[in-house]
Amino acid sequence: MTNPRDEALDFLSRLGSNPATAFKEDGVADTVKAILAEIGLSFEQDTFGNIISKVAGTDPTANPLAVIAHMDHPGFEITGSHPDGYIATAMGGVPQSSFEPGVPIQVLLPDGSRVSCATGGKHGDDKDRQVIIRLDQPQDLEPPISAVFDMVDFELDGEIIRMRAVDDLAGCGSILAALAQLKTGEAPPGDVYGVFTRAEEVGLVGARLMAEAGTLPPETLIISAESSRTLPGAEMGEGPVIRVGDAGFTFTADAESVLIRARETLKERDNAFKCQRQLMSGGTCEASAFAVFGYQTTGIAFPLGNYHNDAPEGRIEAEYIHVDDYLGGVELLTEAARRVSDRTNTAFRQRLREVPSDMRQRMLDTGG
Repeated sequence: MTNPRDEALDFLSRLGSNPATAFKEDGVADTVKAILAEIGLSFEQDTFGNIISKVAGTDPTANPLAVIAHMDHPGFEITGSHPDGYIATAMGGVPQSSFEPGVPIQVLLPDGSRVSCATGGKHGDDKDRQVIIRLDQPQDLEPPISAVFDMVDFELDGEIIRMRAVDDLAGCGSILAALAQLKTGEAPPGDVYGVFTRAEEVGLVGARLMAEAGTLPPETLIISAESSRTLPGAEMGEGPVIRVGDAGFTFTADAESVLIRARETLKERDNAFKCQRQLMSGGTCEASAFAVFGYQTTGIAFPLGNYHNDAPEGRIEAEYIHVDDYLGGVELLTEAARRVSDRTNTAFRQRLREVPSDMRQRMLDTGG
């Protein structure tokens, strides 16, 4: 039997070997499909290219659960030629320093190979968010072509995972690892969907279109699996974060109770299990897109360093998370899928429901 830790890290490593930008997620998508096939799960793609897979539940009355992550990462798209090379437009929230000259870049050719190059400085007005890209070896390119920062695909450095795109390949990897455990272990009560979306970094586009279309049943509880910048109360190495909201939306208690009950169950088994809970206001995530269309939503987040490759002092470096946060997130998602029907029995809810008899009687005696 495959070790769950090794499997989860293998999935993430394989995903990281496929750089992707919005609308150009083919390499990641192909890897997701290959891993799903290895797990023994079928998948569908909607008309927008989002990937949906399902582990069937045992109780048709239980709410379905969907865990959602996106396959793209901020980068550039070559849109035209220039006397000094090519013009590239930012796709998503790249660091401001990436418009300066000399930033190492890789151009992703249609055959999957990569060409080394570097930025040659800003092009046009600031609002255009364009940069010149100079190839090390001149060649003819046919736009549009994606370009990404030239940095490590995946590296496990002690307790730290470094990647060009932890955001949101860690979310994708955690979903795949959780699906693998659900497929071979205890079955969940409700259907569990793994959803891999496109074009999140340019406005949650894949998630918005999927939510608008009502692809998932309306009673589905939505969990966004994301990587979000560290904040006080959401510290790296202290476990995955149960995300009560993002920069734009507050999520729902009914959906969050699935994660709370899962955390309680995991801590009952192992008191050393770490998990945090925080409003992650450093950005927006796909739970908000589904919330706008009426779904009950919640989220988990992996505390992230160098968010969007924006390192201190204007440097551009790999993103990083703590390996225990990632692996703990896999555990939390797996257990959450099994706690859907038990979500109203959190310790907090039970404590509020059960008014002690002496307090009840005292209120009756002094109530007027």
